[in-house]
Amino acid sequence: MKNLFKMFLVLINIVALSQCMAVAQIDKIKFDKQTYLLSNPESKTKSYDYLLKDDNAGSWHTKIQISNFPDLTNPTDASAQYAHEIQEKTKGASVLLYPDAAIVGFLTYPENKEYYEYNTAIYQPAKTKGLDRFSFAKRFYASELGGAEEARKKAIDFAEKNNKKYMEMVSKEAPKYKVD
Repeated sequence: MKNLFKMFLVLINIVALSQCMAVAQIDKIKFDKQTYLLSNPESKTKSYDYLLKDDNAGSWHTKIQISNFPDLTNPTDASAQYAHEIQEKTKGASVLLYPDAAIVGFLTYPENKEYYEYNTAIYQPAKTKGLDRFSFAKRFYASELGGAEEARKKAIDFAEKNNKKYMEMVSKEAPKYKVD
């Protein structure tokens, strides 16, 4: 009886520890032959950013972001709504939506055009509740490329040459990484 009780306690501890592990985020992600490190492990919004070693939250060149949206349930609707929000937020943004795959690819920029940013994102069911969004972003800074027009050209060129590649990569990698 004593052994049975001990085994029961061990089992309870294993279950409790495995549930704690499910909530913790991984420290790094391998994507496109590069390693991205978790930059905000204490996120209160369940949105986690992964940056390259030499980048920081204020100035990055490529980023992986994994976010959870507990109130969303339909990946197709979520991707369409996201595409609409991008167009509303940034007049002139280029948005490509594949609703059947719940993928959005887009080019956007801030009002001051200090950079142009390529993104691709996919929505998928979360482990427990809602949807997760896995996204890849790459920035082209005007200050590094000789002005806003050059940054815009580089971003457009990158999107034209690589959009299919990154949409396929995001689709393949996203199921491996869940927020919860």
